[in-house]
Amino acid sequence: MSAKAYYSGSLPFDIESLPFRSEPEDVLMVRPDCYNIVDEKNVHMKGMGQKLDRDLAQQQWSTLLGTYESLQQSGLLRKVHVMDGAAGCEDMVFCANQSLPWVTASGDRVAVMSNMRHPSRQREVSFIQSFYEQQQYRCMHFSGYITFEGMGDVIPQPGRRLLFGGYGQRTAKGAYIELSEMLDTPVVALQLVNPNFYHLDTCFLPISDTAVAICKEAFSTDGYKMIYKLFEEVYEIPEPEATGCFSLNAHLIHNVTEKVAILQKGSETTRALLSEKGFRLIELDTSEFMKSGGSVFCMKMMLY
Repeated sequence: MSAKAYYSGSLPFDIESLPFRSEPEDVLMVRPDCYNIVDEKNVHMKGMGQKLDRDLAQQQWSTLLGTYESLQQSGLLRKVHVMDGAAGCEDMVFCANQSLPWVTASGDRVAVMSNMRHPSRQREVSFIQSFYEQQQYRCMHFSGYITFEGMGDVIPQPGRRLLFGGYGQRTAKGAYIELSEMLDTPVVALQLVNPNFYHLDTCFLPISDTAVAICKEAFSTDGYKMIYKLFEEVYEIPEPEATGCFSLNAHLIHNVTEKVAILQKGSETTRALLSEKGFRLIELDTSEFMKSGGSVFCMKMMLY
């Protein structure tokens, strides 16, 4: 099967027929020293500038960092990397957005760098690229300027050489044609039609080869149909939970010895589902980051 982007219609593969891919075992976080709400880049940020508790944000970030360090100590993660934030980059703490790290079929580590929509977020990318270069990644760029917001909008299928890409709010529709060629990996492109779900990582959570959790209100009819064609089990999370708790912005760790889910506390439907699917649950409070439109998944980057 040649790698390409699929936007609608039938798909010439099923997930279980795709090549395997090793899951990344390192995690990157960016310190929240410069974190602030200075404008409204998404609907969740409206009116939140004066409501942000930066001291509480620091505590919540430190709790998440401690969670990853504990998982490293128990052998579920290999290494935890921490970068300093940069002045003038108030959203850099959301380090899932500036890049897409990947491993090629031949085992090379690459990182596709983002073209962020908002100017203040564009400044973040060079700092993240420098980190990748220090880690001996090969950094890749789109041939021209087209908006692409990294793993905010690109979700890998766990353990498979398949990507899901959201478009229509931040990332441009055409980005996935070139991305599939760059990475020699098929991309299932899903149109996001609801501004509450401005990135795919807010509404789409692959659980296994057969199961996925979504908020159906996020997707166009074509996208919704493709999801149902690929997955035998599609679990629809209520929109109030998906927006109020960012429950689908959970981080699922698929380790060979144990499956772990880190998610915002209060995500009752998602919590019950993941427990049923065999995940050990770690529930945290990310309220101060939710005011900017993100939770656990946004606040880290998994690395090969």
